[in-house]
Amino acid sequence: MTPPGGTSSAPAVTVGDVWKALDDEFPFAHRADWDNVGILLGDSNAPATRVVIALDATPAVVAACRRHKADLLVTHHPVIYSPLKSIRADQAASAAVYELVRMGLAVISAHTNADVAPKGVSHALARRIGLQKIRPLIPGEPSDACKVVVFVPPDRADDVLAALSEAGGGRIGHYTRCSFRTVGTGTFFPAEGANPFLGRPGSEERVEEVRLESVVAANLLTGVLKGVRDAHPYEEPAIDVYPLKGGALGGGIGAVGNRLREAPLAEVLEDVYRAVRPSWIKVAGPQKRRVRKIAVVAGSGSEFAEAARAAGADLFLTADVKYHQALEASSGEMTVADIGHGSGEKWILPEFRRVISARFGKRVFPRVVMENEPLRAYRPKETGGTKR
Repeated sequence: MTPPGGTSSAPAVTVGDVWKALDDEFPFAHRADWDNVGILLGDSNAPATRVVIALDATPAVVAACRRHKADLLVTHHPVIYSPLKSIRADQAASAAVYELVRMGLAVISAHTNADVAPKGVSHALARRIGLQKIRPLIPGEPSDACKVVVFVPPDRADDVLAALSEAGGGRIGHYTRCSFRTVGTGTFFPAEGANPFLGRPGSEERVEEVRLESVVAANLLTGVLKGVRDAHPYEEPAIDVYPLKGGALGGGIGAVGNRLREAPLAEVLEDVYRAVRPSWIKVAGPQKRRVRKIAVVAGSGSEFAEAARAAGADLFLTADVKYHQALEASSGEMTVADIGHGSGEKWILPEFRRVISARFGKRVFPRVVMENEPLRAYRPKETGGTKR
């Protein structure tokens, strides 16, 4: 396929290729178990030359896809989240899906997997407001990760690890093929009729084996176990699966870092406003204080205020702060600022574009569509009094 404005002998970039580029940076397997991410519409083998990137598939974003003749839309929030009983143009829940299908667009959504990635949504916001020495607020995303342990002859351990990795296991943050090996002695007694890789039926065997262990996202477990069994030389390989409590796949929730210099709260909020341009900044808690350390959870993260306090943050930036959470902040020592859900999350969109451009160069034309909050702050005109 020839991209607009030029010629190329390279094979066309496909929707699946873009998915893989995003998966390398924001592994889709590291999603929350309630989430819906990945290729949600379209054909993974279809070409992806013009890409629109947005938070949501709003009417304005769909119109931008049409205007730019896009063949792929990448969103942060899933274009299909809850099951759809029908897909109709006259129903709000499915109108965008109807129009995107009618236009022939594919859609990739990267949601909670982008939230918890090492340089994900909150990290992007932290960089945007100029924080230094950024680290996860809560290291290791809460996940349903497992540890897979398999016992294998030493000369076949690399083959088994390769199969495990190919199926998506062994990934921690930006590292792949992560494993640990110990050498020991395995024993087994093949019954008559068995076909052992080592030894013979009717005779107890003692052989050197490697205990190979690695972490796996639980939603990939079935495929990983199949890959391990297919690569394993034994007729009946010994495999253990242990659920892991807490995160074990890298990244984490939120971000925390320091400003270059301490400053009064009002000055810091002005800096945040200029960097993020939110529709509002709602503040609860101490107002006459100085700020150096800031914690952020982009999007809805008010429940992580206690983690921000424990991290020693002077200011916690997030969104969707509820009334009683604001009351609690008002009586505490840490200031909480609500900057709006989309205003905090939209800075991941240029990161999606960066990943796609870095992988494919001028073979793909990604375009970011930034939108304002769907909620607007209404300020009525002053009434009464004498005009001056």
